[in-house]
Amino acid sequence: MFRFVDGPRGAWAGCLFSLVATLLASAMWFPLNPAPQGALMAPGVVLSLGIILVPALRLATGSPSLTNAENLVAAGYVLWLLVDLIQGGYAMDDASTEGLRLALVAVGVSAAAMWFGATRKPWALPKWLVDGVSRPLDRVTVARAIPVCFLLGMSNYLYSVNFDIPAMFSYLGESRWSAPWGRGQLGGWEAFRDQAPYFGYVLPALTALLIARRGLFKFQSVLALVCTGIMLTFLAQGGGRRLVAVTVGAGLMVWVQANPSKRFMNVVVMACGAIALAWTAQFMLNVRTQGYQDFLLRGSEYDYLHIDDNFLRLAQIIDLVPSKRPYVGSQQVVFALVRPVPRVFWPAKPVNPGFDLPSEVGMRGVSLSSSIVGEWYLSLGWIAVIFGGWLHGRLASTTNSLRDLGNQVGNPIIYSLSVMVLVAGLRSMQELVLMSYALVAWWAASHFLTPKPLPTR
Repeated sequence: MFRFVDGPRGAWAGCLFSLVATLLASAMWFPLNPAPQGALMAPGVVLSLGIILVPALRLATGSPSLTNAENLVAAGYVLWLLVDLIQGGYAMDDASTEGLRLALVAVGVSAAAMWFGATRKPWALPKWLVDGVSRPLDRVTVARAIPVCFLLGMSNYLYSVNFDIPAMFSYLGESRWSAPWGRGQLGGWEAFRDQAPYFGYVLPALTALLIARRGLFKFQSVLALVCTGIMLTFLAQGGGRRLVAVTVGAGLMVWVQANPSKRFMNVVVMACGAIALAWTAQFMLNVRTQGYQDFLLRGSEYDYLHIDDNFLRLAQIIDLVPSKRPYVGSQQVVFALVRPVPRVFWPAKPVNPGFDLPSEVGMRGVSLSSSIVGEWYLSLGWIAVIFGGWLHGRLASTTNSLRDLGNQVGNPIIYSLSVMVLVAGLRSMQELVLMSYALVAWWAASHFLTPKPLPTR
């Protein structure tokens, strides 16, 4: 009955549903006064349903397109921009009524453009990605890769405390600013070792694959779980919630692909994983600034699941640009793209994207994110919003090719990491670039640890 949600037809349907939901949310369901807390719950729900209706139908019907990358990207729009709205988490007094309405339009239009981009044929894959995804991963190879990636991933933490392991663990539970491995705004030569934790990002995915193939109650599986738990704990100490979400999310994706026939179990695992990630993200938010002991004394600062106030910041940008501040053009994109270039080689590398939202709204000493939708709008307005959504859809379509190649040789790692990079990239352009480091790290590790690539069709 719902076969229309399969393949490119489903992407066309997602585009249509997103546009209809955008119209309903910004017109029929939009309140006269959107500022009070909870006033935008109804339009937030309507828009969210339109964006994720196709993934929901694919799940309900067991569609072969269920593991497509665009499904999780669509869910990412809801996660990064609409969850706080749906919960009625905070008031919107700091943005105008028209800014809030147009912010809904921006989210819906970007999502529709993403679905449209997913209808197109995938781009040709880079040779280095084809090389990485074409390397077979048997149980022996996976078991060998886990301790190597763990040691490489932990090397920066160990080096920062002169390899004093008890001292290293003593910083867990402290604020993210107190640990010696914290990085300043402008990195020097130490920026090279700061990249070492990216090798650890792949641990949850490798562990999920090992457990799927060997079982849970095996020595190697237990050892892998211990290594993964330690790595995730240190990533969490840094306060980056999206790091834990990306790495664990990739592990969940690997599990689903390694157990394609266990549909009910996969749903249960994904649901439990999502709940655990939500709790972890909330816990990290409460302890990352002043530490665990202070959290025990004061309790939680939030009475709802706080993700980010991206929607409010998007509305504020729309209020300010271009009526009071000009578009920044290519500065935002260039700032993100040159992030991998070490500053020691380019001292004059840009330090900002050409627009400082905190100072514009009268805030100091904080960083504010507006999602990649806000950054595209800041670059060149509505044209850039549509282009950015389309680009995300094209990248999702291309990422699906990685899944197909990986399935041929039993290697779901590259695809799973790539999907989570796209989801994290919805938070900002910088995240899209930085999370891609994990792909490069795994390619480097697999080049030495895994067999030569098998021929692919």
